[in-house]
Amino acid sequence: MSNEEKRQNSQHSLSKGPTNMEPPKIVLPNNPIKSTQILDDDSGSLNDDLLSVHESATALRRPSMDSMSIRKSFESSRVGRNNYISSFSFDRGGHSGSMDYSPLGNNAIFEVVMNTRRKNWLSYPTTLDIPPVTLSKNEIDTNWKKDIGNYVENIKNEYEIFQNANNLRNMNRLEQLKRMKSYSHTGDSTTSVDVPENSDSDESYRNDNDIKEINQVPDFFFEKQFQLDNQRTFHRVLGDIDLRLTSLTTDDQKKRDEANLELRDKLSDYLDAVENLLVTEISKSSHKFFHALSEVDEIQERASHTVSELDELVKLLEFTDKEKIQKKLDNIQLLFKRKNIEKLEQGLLQVKLILNKTTECRKVYEDEKFNECLNMIKSIDYLIKGDDSMDSTVQEWTSNWPYKLVHLKTLPALSETREFLTNMKIEIGGKYSIQLADDLLSDLRDFCKNKNTQQTIVRLQCGTSDKSSLKFEEKFQNSIKTLIHELNRCEELASSFKLYQDKFIVELKSIIKNYLPHEPHHLPATESSQDLVQNQKPSSSGSKLSRLIKEQTPMEFQDMIMNIFTQTSEALRRLYGHQKLLLDISLSEIASIDSSSENQHNMITQLDIRGGINEAIRIIQLRMGKIIAVRREMTSTLRADHFLKLYSICVLFIQECETLSGEFLTKYLSDVLAAQLKNYISGGESRNIRTIQKKIEIEKWTPFIVESSVQRDVNDIVSSIDLDPINWTAVLDLTQETETDFEENGVATDGNPPGHRKSVVVGDKTFVASASLITTIEIIKELLVLSVNIPPMYLPSCERSCFSAMKYFNTATMASVMDGGRPLSKSGKNLSIMGESLDCMAEFVGIAQRFFQRLSDSYKDFIPYEPSNYAQLLSLYQSSSDRLYQAHAPPPPV
Repeated sequence: MSNEEKRQNSQHSLSKGPTNMEPPKIVLPNNPIKSTQILDDDSGSLNDDLLSVHESATALRRPSMDSMSIRKSFESSRVGRNNYISSFSFDRGGHSGSMDYSPLGNNAIFEVVMNTRRKNWLSYPTTLDIPPVTLSKNEIDTNWKKDIGNYVENIKNEYEIFQNANNLRNMNRLEQLKRMKSYSHTGDSTTSVDVPENSDSDESYRNDNDIKEINQVPDFFFEKQFQLDNQRTFHRVLGDIDLRLTSLTTDDQKKRDEANLELRDKLSDYLDAVENLLVTEISKSSHKFFHALSEVDEIQERASHTVSELDELVKLLEFTDKEKIQKKLDNIQLLFKRKNIEKLEQGLLQVKLILNKTTECRKVYEDEKFNECLNMIKSIDYLIKGDDSMDSTVQEWTSNWPYKLVHLKTLPALSETREFLTNMKIEIGGKYSIQLADDLLSDLRDFCKNKNTQQTIVRLQCGTSDKSSLKFEEKFQNSIKTLIHELNRCEELASSFKLYQDKFIVELKSIIKNYLPHEPHHLPATESSQDLVQNQKPSSSGSKLSRLIKEQTPMEFQDMIMNIFTQTSEALRRLYGHQKLLLDISLSEIASIDSSSENQHNMITQLDIRGGINEAIRIIQLRMGKIIAVRREMTSTLRADHFLKLYSICVLFIQECETLSGEFLTKYLSDVLAAQLKNYISGGESRNIRTIQKKIEIEKWTPFIVESSVQRDVNDIVSSIDLDPINWTAVLDLTQETETDFEENGVATDGNPPGHRKSVVVGDKTFVASASLITTIEIIKELLVLSVNIPPMYLPSCERSCFSAMKYFNTATMASVMDGGRPLSKSGKNLSIMGESLDCMAEFVGIAQRFFQRLSDSYKDFIPYEPSNYAQLLSLYQSSSDRLYQAHAPPPPV
């Protein structure tokens, strides 16, 4: 079979693929027939690279390690890998693997590319292995060709220099010597004109001969990376010479010595060629060296001549400097000195002017012309600073002065003058501050004086907004603007506002002091001398004031508290009006003056008097809390309506303060009021029981005349089951005087004599009244009125007191007629009227239960007594009533 036919068959088998291949056959690895066929086959097989390696290995006498390297198999099986290595040989005559994987044998390129052995061994890379890369879009300018052309044109010369210099052959010394020949030949041909033609021809012949000899040297000797220890370079140096390094016989030693001599002669010829070229080049440049030496001598001669000329020039300059320049410099120094003396004279005149104007300013201050004095202080201050650009007065004072003013603020001689001017400005600011505070306090007093107590109470109760505290007369506003302008000039605006805060706090304290009780100025004539001496003993003002407050009647104390709270409330509202007025005018004044924003911010925080007003509120509440706490014992014994009026005015004032300030400043007054309320309710329970006990002890159980006010109270109690009676809620109205107040003073409401009825109507039932029954009804009414008008947190205490009073009435009543557990019919008391009183009170038990149940529906936090408690109390009343009727009490008298 010919080679062409074999090549066609091989290509045909590869193109058909593994599906059309014949069944695999077992081929021995050392089959000589197959080996001969492959060796004879010169077609382009895929395994020709392995075959070429084998042939080169047999041809070389010393095979390299590269030719003996064996690629590892791609098999994953350890057993297969070991079998492959053990059966491998350089004879590639047969396949060492199965034809199922590759028709070309193990480790074939076909097997690697087609991945026939393990399909899942090598998979395609995923996006996790090679993440997708988003390429940035380069925006290229449309003129890029023109820009690149210009850049190439600019660096053309530099690139040519770099290309000529950065060359391996140029960097080699021997190559540079070769290049010197052509350069020297060209230079000598232009300069040496008179050289004979024979010498030129001889020299040209020698140069050509040297060039021929140097050209015989191989180029690799001129390489920069010349390494003789490299095997390839060593073989290139040897060339055709065989050193017989692997032969050790005697004949081979002789041939090796001959080869060494041949190699030495060859290298000596190379060295002689290089040496001849060096000698030739050096001889050509010797005349240039001597010419350069002659030029050096000439340069030294010229340099010495130049040095002598420079010495003469220095002498000439010294003479010129001494005769002309120095004299002119002396004249200039004299001019400077004269000018400085003139400046010194003007500075002394400036100091004198400052002192004179300061004296004039003092006279103006003594004449109380404060505005003019401030203008002069300002001008003198600019004069001390040496700045006449900001003040026309300073410009007028120094209009004829030739030089600029001097800054004299650091001059020690003027320290006392500056301190005097500062103190004068502060004193003027103090006078303006006092005037501002007096004007504002006068407005505050006038405003409070024009307010009626009843009007203020109506405003507090109704919660109406009164804008009158924010209205000011135009004349008053203009005077305040003038004062603030002057204070700002004195730089005393913040201190003046601080002074006003201190003064209005004192004013509010004086309002409280004016309404406090005072001792009489004159003692009565009947007072004994012993009492006089005792009164003259020193005692603390606090103990005297406490004694006087305790000696007041409830109405006097209530009127005092009401007057203090109404006056201070109006004063506080007017103070907040002052705060707004002062802040508006001050901000307008500050904005008109150019200053740094930081200073303006600091100034604004100092000009707000809200902090002083809040402090005044704290002081008022603290003092009033202490005053109210003095009468803690007396307050706990007040009637319900009087206590509620005191409680109402205190609550209104606390709410007013919180509304004005916008925050809860102190809880002292609130705590005092809460303590008073708690003490009043807790103490009222025992007080009510004592009252009922005393009334029953002296009770004769005779019919008692019932006034119309009592029946009205009973009707209110009955109606309170469904809603709060108007009379009960009107107790907190401070503008009205209740009927009980008139009754307390002994004045009848309608001018008629008391009624003649002796019974009490509760709903649709009528009961004969007794004195103890009427008293108990009044107690129950007060407790129910308290329950309606106080916070829900105190409702459990009120219910407990009401329940205890009703329970004790039954117990005390029965105890007054009981003897051995049975009522006495011959005790002298009308048991029938006693039974009527118990039946009437039993009606109030049910009313009280339903009343507190209604309140529990309104207030989720209040839990009333269990109905079983009231049922037990009703059962107790029923039992007592039955026992009295069983004793055959006589009927009541007609």
